[in-house]
Amino acid sequence: MKKNFGAAQELRTQLTEAINAGREPMEIILQLAKTLGELSGEESYFSTTREQILSVYGLALGNAFILDDELAQVRARLEKISAAYENPAFSDEEHTRIGYALAAHREEIARLERLKASEVG
Repeated sequence: MKKNFGAAQELRTQLTEAINAGREPMEIILQLAKTLGELSGEESYFSTTREQILSVYGLALGNAFILDDELAQVRARLEKISAAYENPAFSDEEHTRIGYALAAHREEIARLERLKASEVG
């Protein structure tokens, strides 16, 4: 039991600092999930937890923080994909595939923005 004291203390410290800083509760939960995954050596724990939170709190319940976080991640990927699409080093076939990814990311951004707007209105 004592061997987990250091990890537990780290989590307590992170939680206290996050609360005192006024961070969003969902941001705190995601950070704790990331830390738990790292401590347990289960790297997929964070991504699985994030997907579950996105589905329930973001998509189903319209939590603005979660939707904003997902929008930011999709937009960041779109930016990278757009840069790749402009790169002449890719073949025509690769540009076609990258173009599909561009379209899919733009559609996902529009969908998330619609979800966000429906929760506000």
